Amino acid sequence: MRKTQLLGIAYISVCTAYSLSAQTKMFSVDFAATQERIKDLGGINVGPEALTPRGSTVTPPPSTLGYKEGGVSTVRVHDVATNQYFEYAPSFWTSGANPRINTAFDPNSTANYAWASLDAQMDSIANLGFTPYFRLGVNFGATIPYPPFDTDKQGFTKFASVCANTVRHYNQGWMNGRRFGIKYWEIWNEPDSPGFWKDSASARGIGDSAAFVQMFKTVGDSLKRLDPTLKVGGPGVLSGSILTKRRWVPYFINAARDARATMDFFSWHLYDALNPYSVKIQGDYVRGLLDAAGFTSAESHITEWNIRLGENDARFPTSQQLINRPKHAAYTASAMIAGQMGKVDKMFAYRGTAFMNLFNSDSLGKGSPTLSGRGFGAFTSLTRFTPQRVQADGSEFIDTEASTTRDTTNVMILAGRSDDQKRLQILLSNYNSTYNSATVTLRNLPTQPAGTMLRLTRTGTSSTGLASETVTMLQPASTLALTVSNFTAPAVALLSLEYVIQTNVHTQQSPQETSLSVSPNPASELVTVQFTLTKPEQISLKLFNALGQAVAQIFDETLPAGKYERSLDISHLSSVSGTLFLQLKTQHSILNTIPLQVLR
Repeated sequence: MRKTQLLGIAYISVCTAYSLSAQTKMFSVDFAATQERIKDLGGINVGPEALTPRGSTVTPPPSTLGYKEGGVSTVRVHDVATNQYFEYAPSFWTSGANPRINTAFDPNSTANYAWASLDAQMDSIANLGFTPYFRLGVNFGATIPYPPFDTDKQGFTKFASVCANTVRHYNQGWMNGRRFGIKYWEIWNEPDSPGFWKDSASARGIGDSAAFVQMFKTVGDSLKRLDPTLKVGGPGVLSGSILTKRRWVPYFINAARDARATMDFFSWHLYDALNPYSVKIQGDYVRGLLDAAGFTSAESHITEWNIRLGENDARFPTSQQLINRPKHAAYTASAMIAGQMGKVDKMFAYRGTAFMNLFNSDSLGKGSPTLSGRGFGAFTSLTRFTPQRVQADGSEFIDTEASTTRDTTNVMILAGRSDDQKRLQILLSNYNSTYNSATVTLRNLPTQPAGTMLRLTRTGTSSTGLASETVTMLQPASTLALTVSNFTAPAVALLSLEYVIQTNVHTQQSPQETSLSVSPNPASELVTVQFTLTKPEQISLKLFNALGQAVAQIFDETLPAGKYERSLDISHLSSVSGTLFLQLKTQHSILNTIPLQVLR
């Protein structure tokens, strides 16, 4: 048995025989049993921050690099710019205390459009490698009247024309526009809420639904006439209409069918679902409605989702209402695994910026996602690097409708391999269970030529919020067992294996070979760090907080073998309290990590 320390608190054991406690969760993976491809569920709402216009040579901001590192693939263009219908068609409405659609507005006149602000946002999305998913309609809190009836209150032709010209601008280059080739065009957002669809102050909850269906068809027909290859759909239904108030959704789907409206995809939202498996439960519900109405080829998109512990939810202690918690990492990973298992085609976390807090904000630097972002990135790693799903058994979840809004048992596994079978990944998520460790038995691993080694990289988050990463070299075998000792809920572990030629491998020293100590410990001001190197190394010595974020770098230099002593003043770390972690690392591996208790 070989044991490798994980950031000082967790271990992976690789063994052929082992003893297990009753609280060890058993998983198994068969790499010879292939299933469907792993879906691209790496969508978010909003971001990254707008850059200078197309053609700029400026360096991408740190947030953009962070989005890429986290595996974001698609950005829903929603809640950007202002809160009106068309910030790029300012004369669409009359001015004054009671604005209405301007009868003199000509949707085909170039003088009526001002694209610069949205162009900058769109350029930052498309030109930096993200796929835009365009949402047409009003943003929340708009002061203008809606629905966008023409003056006779019978049609939506001007609104539809502006929507079509939006496609022309961003896909066909109209008005010095772009040729982004945007595929998905979502009509409206949450029309089952008076905050997004109403024709008077007296509208009772869902507004004029028949008028909405008419608008949906008018716009869809207009876009399809312009370009039949577009994917047109909507309407971004409220989460409550999916979970409990199930009157509006079947009404809309059936009315759209009767009106012969285009529906290449149906979009809906999912908040307040404390059971992450609800993604599959509700996805299957939506799929059933679409199929029953004859929309069998329509895709199902969750265009907004997250766990609502970040909105002062009184059902939870204050400490759990922060989005950057271990529970959010595990929820995010489990929900995305449930999306893979269910009848859902796309998912968009709300949102990439501060509200969803996947990456903390648009100004956060590269490599520092929140814990939610780490759960998100663990799933997207499989999409990007090992997209062929293989059989993985052992998930436990509650699959009843009644469980949706309850904090239920959930521990999940998802596994994939690259098409060349050189890379293998296993994602484990323990959102809520009594297990404190896990063992994954890997079977039918690919046969490799002589001289090949198996590099195991383990990343994840623990129940204390500690983010960790370690690398271990293994001898290839057709069957292996990997044990994750620190798997108490809520926790996420991503096990990544890659076959490499032995001569190119930089093997890891064990913690026993590389000593590391700090004294005094606990401490409040000056501490002495001592360590020993068994061979020359380029060494980095850093302090990390409990979230895995670097708070101080002591040095980064190349040193010969020998014993070393360094002094470190921690008195300036006034914002840090509790346990820090001192980590000694080479360019290729973590040599040792020890805790340092900080006194205040």
